[in-house]
Formats: sequence, C-alpha cells, structure tokens
Amino acid sequence: MNEPFVIRRIGDSTGEAIVSDYGAHVLRWAPAGSPDVVWQPKSIFLKSDKAIRGGIPIIFPWFNSGYDIAGFKRTPKHGFARISLWRIAESTDTSLRYILDSQAIDEHTLEQFYGNAHPQFHAEVNIAAGETLTVALTVTNTGDTGFAYEAALHTYLHVGDALQTRVHGLDGSHFLDTTLPDFPVVRQQGDVTFAGDLVDRIYLTNNPLELIDPALGRTIAISSSGATGTVVWNPGETAGNAIGDLDEGEWRDFVCVEAVANRERLINLASGESHTLTQTLSVK
Repeated sequence: MNEPFVIRRIGDSTGEAIVSDYGAHVLRWAPAGSPDVVWQPKSIFLKSDKAIRGGIPIIFPWFNSGYDIAGFKRTPKHGFARISLWRIAESTDTSLRYILDSQAIDEHTLEQFYGNAHPQFHAEVNIAAGETLTVALTVTNTGDTGFAYEAALHTYLHVGDALQTRVHGLDGSHFLDTTLPDFPVVRQQGDVTFAGDLVDRIYLTNNPLELIDPALGRTIAISSSGATGTVVWNPGETAGNAIGDLDEGEWRDFVCVEAVANRERLINLASGESHTLTQTLSVK
C-alpha cells in the first residue's frame, strides 16, 4: 500500500467518530459528554496488511478462515476488507461513504471465495455518526454468476469492567459454542455474563440487545438488520493477555457484540442482487 494512513473525524455537537480509510474502519465513537462507546486499545499499530485492533473491523468475504472445507484455511483471516484501502466516495460533516471493487483485489485472493466463484462485486461502507452510530456494509453482485460470502461488523464495545458487564436480550436463544469441539448448540439461560474465561459464541438470532455496564453506569443499545446471527466475544484473561497488540489486562475493557452472517447462514447473491448488513449503537 503506497497511500499514507488517512484518519477522518465526523460528527456534530451530539457525538463524534474517528474513522480510518484503511479498512473503512471506525476507530472510536462517543456521544457528547460520554466515555467512548466504540473501544480502541491504548496502542494502535498501523501497518499495511495488518488488521487494526479494536474499533469496528469490516469482515468480508469470509469469517475467521472459512468453515466449509476441513483443514483449509482461507487467508487473510477474516477476509481482505479490513486490510484494504477503501476509496472515499462521499464525505459530509456527519457521514462517510467508502467503496471497494473486486478489480482492486488480487486474483489469488478472489479464488478463495466460496465455490471458487471468481466474483465481481461492488462493496460500500456507509458510516453516520452523531448521537447514534450506524455502520452499514452493502455488497452488490456486478457479475453474471452468483456467489456466496460471509460478513460481520466486528464491533468492540468499551466497558468499565467486562467481569461486571452483561448482555441482555439473548435469553432462550440458541448459540454455537465455538470454544468446544464440534461447536455444540447450546440454549442461553439468562443474560450473557463474563467470568474471565474465553467467551466465543455465535447466536442464531439478531435480536435488539443491551450491553449493561454497571462500572460506567450506562447501557449501550445495539440493533442490526441484514444479519443472520450475533457473535458475542471476549478473549478472557489467558487468551487476552497473550494477544500481542493488547496490554496486560486490557481484555477487561471491551466486549465484542457483532452483527454477522456466517457459516451455513451466509449470504447468497445472484447476479445484480445486493445485500446490506447494518448495526446501530446508542447509549441509554
């Protein structure tokens, strides 16, 4: 990548976001007078071909390393969107529109699409910041043949202490527990809580949720559209302290609540079709 990293500030008197052109990546967002809602670590490493930790990474066109072929790992992890330089197409005081086309992606990477589809696509990320934050990923099939893809808005939410935090709105929902062999389906009982162990779950719902944070005395409202599921993730103490771009103990400062369409519930686009995955955040 020959372009420098460009960081943009958008918002108004009600709230402000900071966004990187690299990855079309929201780095932080806070309503006026509030601590940051979108979390970033104390140190951010900006380097070509390296994903930015924290914020809202755009995951496309596969989640993790893919799921469909045992032993085959697609690269880069979580797809190329979060390590691509997106082109700014429109900018206002409170919004940004980014675009990324398949012509900008190398052939070897495109060959890894599900079904070796060699797709042609046009992707847009729209970000609007103020009292609320909305991030939307739209993918359009501009080719003659269909293709499938996974996507996620991998949102890191700032909390006072993960050990005191809970996610409300998933009681009775089923999830894949990816911390266990074969990812068994489990039924959620009560709110989702965090005890210092790895939590990595794919909930089979996109219910409106609340992240209840007693330490900061606030509740973050989370809604999504175009999602087929919700990922809740916190690395816990052991894995969190082993992450190279986190300081020791920083795992307690965030919880990820992600709008996703992944695994068997991925998106299929016929020629000419579009799909939009959206997440909106606000503070109650």
